[in-house]
Amino acid sequence: MSGINQIQMSFSPSEDRILMRMNTTDSTSFQFWLTRRYVKLLWPVLLSMLVKDEKITAQQSDQAKQEVLSFQHQEAAQKMNYSREYQADTQQQPLGSEPILLGRIGANEREDGTQVLSMHPETGQGVELALNQTLLHSVCKLLQDTVEKTDWDINLAQSLSTSNPAHDIAPRAIN
Repeated sequence: MSGINQIQMSFSPSEDRILMRMNTTDSTSFQFWLTRRYVKLLWPVLLSMLVKDEKITAQQSDQAKQEVLSFQHQEAAQKMNYSREYQADTQQQPLGSEPILLGRIGANEREDGTQVLSMHPETGQGVELALNQTLLHSVCKLLQDTVEKTDWDINLAQSLSTSNPAHDIAPRAIN
């Protein structure tokens, strides 16, 4: 089974979309377009996945949960390697050479506790990403940094306030 080797996100002003590229340890690559609408749907799903960490759920107060989340986020950001160029010379592109426009999102948890993020177009194949906490925080950081370069007026703050809809998102598909 292959794992994620690299993830890159960049904003394309002419497309008004974020291009997300991934390659795996077995030289497979995937490319996806994330629209403003998709990002607004994706963010609460990512937050709901983050808050399932037992170090967060063990905290009694929202403030303590937020502090643990912030600490984990900073720790993961420090582990990210920004110095290595994205390796675009992969051999396999099972979903094709053109980026796929994403339209559906799902999140679930395997029996072993692994979080799985499903990202699919409206019809057709997408990917199922098994994400540990470090990788999940890294995806969140990449998305935050990329959205800051857009003119979308979206604030992707990580907040665990009780008014945050991320608490209420069940592991289901969002269309």
